[in-house]
Amino acid sequence: MLNRTLFTLLFLISFTVYSQKKITTDFNYKVTYNLSYSLDSTDLETKKSEDMILFLGDSISTFSSNAKLFKNSVIVKGNTAQTAKENMTDFPYVIVKNAKQNYLAYTLRIVEDYFYYEQKLDVFDWKLQEDTKVINGYQAQKATTTYSGRDYTAWFTLEIPISDGPYKFNGLPGLILELSDTENHYNFTLKGFEKLEKEISFKINLKQYIETDKEKLNEVWYRYRKDPFTYTNATNIKISPEVHQKYVKLFSEKLAKENNHIEKQ
Repeated sequence: MLNRTLFTLLFLISFTVYSQKKITTDFNYKVTYNLSYSLDSTDLETKKSEDMILFLGDSISTFSSNAKLFKNSVIVKGNTAQTAKENMTDFPYVIVKNAKQNYLAYTLRIVEDYFYYEQKLDVFDWKLQEDTKVINGYQAQKATTTYSGRDYTAWFTLEIPISDGPYKFNGLPGLILELSDTENHYNFTLKGFEKLEKEISFKINLKQYIETDKEKLNEVWYRYRKDPFTYTNATNIKISPEVHQKYVKLFSEKLAKENNHIEKQ
């Protein structure tokens, strides 16, 4: 059973855009998806997979990897960015959707810095199709859309009238059970939908995050992944310039193979 404080996030710096920065809710439902994905555009046959979790409350939801939910704190001192618990997942973000205020917050922790950017929820121009199929016992209908450089096919069910889904996707008249881009690089498939026996308490205060935008956050994340020693200013780590550069080269080569992001734009 998940601890009720699992999602309680305490942070440092204050910024303001939307009127409601302190978000609290109780999650009533849990949706588990398996995400199959190809990170390297030069080796698309190699697939990885992770379980991703969508928690649903009253107009508030969160989406993150299962590994992210149960990770320990990031190790700051001595962290090589390859051995930290955070790197058990390729998707260290948490996406918080606020349906009432029509925005989502994409949040990311980098060592002891907490960042987020916001965007509107209603950015998906869905085209409903007549095709139907059964997914895990639910009658599902097909819909298509385009987002951030990819074309997507989704299957949603009216039997669960919740307008949400994996990652940032939302806006259909029922829960999205499956979602795939047409190139078959990212595939979300439903593993389970359950009503929680005990509600999970969630709260977040975005005033205590550093507000940024998607492009700048991606730049900071890349800089950290490429050279975590410099980012953390870990002066107590005794490492020669030569060894430091070897690590930078190793991390840079790894990052070069992670070039097939879910958002192309």
